[in-house]
Amino acid sequence: MSPKGQSILLGAAVVALLSTSYLGFINCLCCAGVIAGAMVAVWHYTNTNSLTIPAGEGAVIGLSAAALGGVISLILNFLLISIGLGAEAAMQEFALDFLAGRVPPEQLEEIEAQMAAGQSAGAYFVNGLCGIVIFVIFGAIGGVIGASVFKKGPTETDTPPPAPPPPAL
Repeated sequence: MSPKGQSILLGAAVVALLSTSYLGFINCLCCAGVIAGAMVAVWHYTNTNSLTIPAGEGAVIGLSAAALGGVISLILNFLLISIGLGAEAAMQEFALDFLAGRVPPEQLEEIEAQMAAGQSAGAYFVNGLCGIVIFVIFGAIGGVIGASVFKKGPTETDTPPPAPPPPAL
């Protein structure tokens, strides 16, 4: 696997971890988990290769890590929800506790019935794909930030200075 691929995989693991179940709440802060994962990918790539990369390349590394991490997170969350360990149950309980006493009892029963019905697997994955698009945008932002922060040496396109001209006779 290429060094860039390893860095993207590491960043994707961070994005997936910070976007799964209860840890996913960190993304309520302007996708902080996604930006952090993209920055980790850029940091790893620049640190491993002792390079300074341009912002555009940082954006590509960041969005790649965010896209892969989003897919992994989508699958992990689906598995956790299917065995009853997803964060959705806690959010629903919180919402019902908040609404109790604020809305009429018959309306609260209707809301509770709709929440109990849940959403289909197809709707879950369509919503997840929309989330991945948002992850890609914030991953690119995190990659640009990482490229500007983590400067480790010459750029990939740097060439040695030209040799001096021969002395005139």
